[in-house]
Amino acid sequence: MTIQVGIEEKGDCIVEPVPTGGGLDLSTKSEPLLGPGLRAVAEDTLRALGSEIGIRIADFGALDYVLAARIEAAVRAEVPEAAQITFSVDREASDRDRPRRSRLYAPGNRPRLLAGIEVHGADCVLLDLEDSVPPAEKASARILVKHLLGEVRFEAEVWVRINPMDVCGAEDVDEILIGRPHGICLPKTESAEDIAQLARLLGERERELGLPEGSTWIMPILETAKGILHAEEIAGADPRIVALAFGAEDFTRDVGAARTQPSLLFARSMIVAAAAAAGIQASDTVFSDLEDEEGLAKDCALARELGFDGKGSINPRQLPTIHETFSPLPEELEYARRVVAAAEEAESVGSGAVALDGKMIDRPVLERARRMIRYADLLKAGGGPSA
Repeated sequence: MTIQVGIEEKGDCIVEPVPTGGGLDLSTKSEPLLGPGLRAVAEDTLRALGSEIGIRIADFGALDYVLAARIEAAVRAEVPEAAQITFSVDREASDRDRPRRSRLYAPGNRPRLLAGIEVHGADCVLLDLEDSVPPAEKASARILVKHLLGEVRFEAEVWVRINPMDVCGAEDVDEILIGRPHGICLPKTESAEDIAQLARLLGERERELGLPEGSTWIMPILETAKGILHAEEIAGADPRIVALAFGAEDFTRDVGAARTQPSLLFARSMIVAAAAAAGIQASDTVFSDLEDEEGLAKDCALARELGFDGKGSINPRQLPTIHETFSPLPEELEYARRVVAAAEEAESVGSGAVALDGKMIDRPVLERARRMIRYADLLKAGGGPSA
């Protein structure tokens, strides 16, 4: 069976191993301009792999990191004992409570769609190794994502959605943690043990790579009936968890429901309540109709009314609506500041009772006001990784 990695698409390349001694066979439309550089990247990559295998490359405008990833995937598929390429990534850990209004998905097997994914302004860029990647491409996709993480500077958070642990999640973690993402999304989470298994693996890999232990966050995605019913135990299962996300497509398929607002209400409410109880964020499901801008706005508004902190996105065009909806309104922020000011005034005179506009302010309202002010300050500062 012939091994072939990559596809004939702009920004990609096709790499095929050839018998030992076959050398390096490269074809590109811009040979005089690009040929020498591409050959240098290929030779450096082969040396790093410790392999003398020959390879054939058909280039369609691949960036250097794409070419290196495709070569590594092809050689390791042909020669399983070939070395895994590792490198050091200088990426700071992110704050636990940073704003996560949006999580923008990008398929981890498509260089053309990954190119520039970091410039659209999403709070979380989410590189996907699960649903968007066919089974035959999962091994090469995780290598491509690793190289992307090593090459691209992400101003906001960058996450990777791995496959479930009983599929090839462990293999995903082993590869992509080299690229030091800020966090891992675990799809189809159904129990605290699912989280414990991932957390143990992250701890082991962080120690092996010399990363600060506990620096990689976890975002469970609940998308089955079992996961929703176990939302509370999942949300509090590990200190690495910073947000709980909802996946409506798989959930409705699992329970046999149509995707309507009433059919999603129970699951959404469970996630919001579980996240609030655990002191973490709640992120709503994606809105899949790119042409229905009014529908997106209504879905965002409902999610915020229910208590969600953000929402998934499948296209950068959806980000402005999502960000506007999940950012504090000026009047909300003004009221929050008045609540905090009233509390500070009461404290200064030794009063335990806080009142504003003739109404008593209890502690949950005060804490929510403080969180909103901090959230707004983080948004104003850019909400990026901690210094």
